[in-house]
Amino acid sequence: MRKQKNAISEKRAITWKKQFDYLFSLLGLMIGLGNVWRFPYLCYKNGGGAFLIAYWACVFVIIFPLITMETALGQLTGQSSFKAWNIVPLTKGIGYAVLFLMFYYNLYYPVLLAWSLRWFVASFSASKPWTTCNNEWNSFNCLPLSEIAIDFNGNSTDQISTNTSSDVVYHNLTYVSSVEEFWENHILDTTADINELGGIKMELLICFTVIWIGTYFAIWKGIGWTSKIVYVTATLPLVMMTIVCIRGVTLEGALDGLEVYLKPDFVSLKRMELWSDAASQVLYSLGTCTGGLTALSAYNKYNHNFFRDSIILTAANAGASFISGLAIFSVLGFLAHTKNTTVTEVAASGPGLVFVAYPTALSLLPLPQFWIALFFLALIFLGYDSLFVYQETFMACLRDISPKLFKKKYSNEVVIAIVVVIMYLAGLPMTTRGGKYVLNIFNSYSVSGWCLYFMAFTEMITIGWLYGGDKMLDDINLMIGYNVPRLWMIISWKYIGPIASLILMINSLVSYQPLKYDQNYVYPVWTNVLGWMTALNSILCVPILAILVLWKAKGDSLLDKLRSTIVPKQFHSRRPVSIDEEPEQKESLNFSCQKNDENV
Repeated sequence: MRKQKNAISEKRAITWKKQFDYLFSLLGLMIGLGNVWRFPYLCYKNGGGAFLIAYWACVFVIIFPLITMETALGQLTGQSSFKAWNIVPLTKGIGYAVLFLMFYYNLYYPVLLAWSLRWFVASFSASKPWTTCNNEWNSFNCLPLSEIAIDFNGNSTDQISTNTSSDVVYHNLTYVSSVEEFWENHILDTTADINELGGIKMELLICFTVIWIGTYFAIWKGIGWTSKIVYVTATLPLVMMTIVCIRGVTLEGALDGLEVYLKPDFVSLKRMELWSDAASQVLYSLGTCTGGLTALSAYNKYNHNFFRDSIILTAANAGASFISGLAIFSVLGFLAHTKNTTVTEVAASGPGLVFVAYPTALSLLPLPQFWIALFFLALIFLGYDSLFVYQETFMACLRDISPKLFKKKYSNEVVIAIVVVIMYLAGLPMTTRGGKYVLNIFNSYSVSGWCLYFMAFTEMITIGWLYGGDKMLDDINLMIGYNVPRLWMIISWKYIGPIASLILMINSLVSYQPLKYDQNYVYPVWTNVLGWMTALNSILCVPILAILVLWKAKGDSLLDKLRSTIVPKQFHSRRPVSIDEEPEQKESLNFSCQKNDENV
């Protein structure tokens, strides 16, 4: 990494050494597990091609302008998301909110990777225990995978039917596939209730530990070290998923799966649920409203063309989601063909898709261990780069909060180790036998749904109205050297974006239902209270900090105080220049904020 010298404050600011470091780091952030286990199912669930229309409409109208805004803010201020939102004192609580969001994200995401790593290790077994029912974890109702394939090909549909991707009804008796029992009874060893977490699963604990050790060594030397790793972790899984996709579309029955995945049902466009699913998917998968885009863009040179990169990365994310859908549903079509049933019967979402339905289908291919290992290795890389990039952005916020902690030799490595250990210990309950119930609370409440809608609404109000959309566009034009589509951005930041986010947030709250797992297990009341607490302690940062800022602001009346706290801070910037350039080429860099006299 290069370092740049501030001629006024003598403070050094780290920037990306190569232009592609930023691009690949954001690629790792934006492409993760959600592209594989969430996008394909949502597309199928919401009318196939109709969902793609809603998806791209949300990207064009809301998400891309939001990405432009967040990346511009980071590059303009040179600060992490924690400090960058101080640009308008009244809404500085956004910086605190994203800190909580990143913390919760980094708590449960390593568990998903630990599950993937456990399946990856299991795939090397020569005996393929997930295909048989003679293991100690199997129940009386277990049905071997080979018999499922034989029975579904050799019996009439009035004798055999399916009600999930793994349950089989045969002669009025319900059986459970050997793959699901391997997952539920062996890998997870699931308890019946969240009140009975049981003991820690040693195999999962080892995988969980390996994931966190790898994360530490991916970020312990800072963003310069991390940017080298993402070249591998961001590209290799895309190659792997492409290989799986090519193999999938050549399977018998693949076209049936692709028809279900892509066949448009335009009537679905009238449903609010479709638009809510599309918006939540693009918000989650593109990394908006969680601080990562702003933090990574803060390492850019002042004149870096982030707008071009944003276009490339948005298209890459959509492409990765689309290819994942092709890979998933072509193989599910093959599975349905093998079972002599419909794709609808074997389609699933989330863990049910990734850890049960897909391994079931891959197990019916020649060399099943190879395909299962390749699939889960791709999942590990897809999620791993998102994890350590988010962890690095979390550490960037801590450096802004308390820079003194990082000044001594090896202090960066020590502080990162302490943070990693704290998050590791906090995540241990999710490695217990009842850990899947705990993980589902964080996944459903803490970093999804109305939390992200609220953050999108607040951010757009802050930039579009308080800082000034026209002023931000002037800053963008000054940084990249050309005019971006002004009308598009202004309409989105000031009108369509906030209104759409508010409608989606209200709809999410109105349609709220107590948490369930797989539509069968209903969570006790106290878990829903816990989930709401994790959601509210990030969201409430914005109004609480706004009240504190107003309380301390100068002014004789509340209106005077309000006026003083919505005056944006002014950034006077010149092109950052590397300290190894020639002296005559150097220009001073000043990212210091000059506060209005009436400001806090």
